[in-house]
Amino acid sequence: MSMLLELQRDMRAALLAGIDAAPSAVIGGTLSASSRMRIYRNNMLGNLTGALRLTFPAIERLVGADFFAGAAARFISATPPASADLYEYGAAFPAFLAAFEPAKGLPYLPDVARLEWAISLALHAPRAPALTPDALRVVPEQDQPSLIFVAHPSLSLLALGHPAKAIWEAVLTEDPAARAVRLAAIDIAAAGDILAILHGTDGLVLLQLSAAAYDLARALIEGRCLADALDLARPEDAAALLGGLIGHGVFGRCDLPEPSNQRHQE
Repeated sequence: MSMLLELQRDMRAALLAGIDAAPSAVIGGTLSASSRMRIYRNNMLGNLTGALRLTFPAIERLVGADFFAGAAARFISATPPASADLYEYGAAFPAFLAAFEPAKGLPYLPDVARLEWAISLALHAPRAPALTPDALRVVPEQDQPSLIFVAHPSLSLLALGHPAKAIWEAVLTEDPAARAVRLAAIDIAAAGDILAILHGTDGLVLLQLSAAAYDLARALIEGRCLADALDLARPEDAAALLGGLIGHGVFGRCDLPEPSNQRHQE
């Protein structure tokens, strides 16, 4: 192991553990080792907390800045980033909130966090065209049942236990009076949201799905062929459900499976 890598790992462990003693290789200068470590730690916590604030603005507004900072510090210590790209940081934050004892009184909080993470994924996903009905029309009719659909790269499907979309929209309302009215009108016990979230040609899309549309979309993006996936829907609804998903840009493309004899030849 290189000395630099060993030093970086020692520093990372000390920062996350809250240890003020610095690795010997970084001791020097006019400041004490403990002072330098506190500066490093404060900068690290500040940068990572700032990244979480950008991704989860509704969560911070729901719980307040101090609560959010405390929760973020606990999360950062338990789940440090695995990548230098901070847009990729926060995937585990909804699950952390679900298990975070001080947040137990806000059972909808993890669902709002799941929604915000899906929004972040959509906004930072690679831009790509969506599948259009024209792409299906050129596939011979006898081959269509075998089609395999691929999700649009910005897509997330969410089946939530709370009306997270209404909460998210209300809490991010800038006017305080209007925000209070919108929040007061939300029935927290109402049915949870079923959503497709993606970045379409006109921007961010938060599409409310029926349970049947969700099941069909899920089956398709998990790799079931069109014929098998459509078996999940009522025959009289199947065409409309599929057309609606395609029309809203849920899929990136569709492919025919590779012939088995070609796979064997390879």
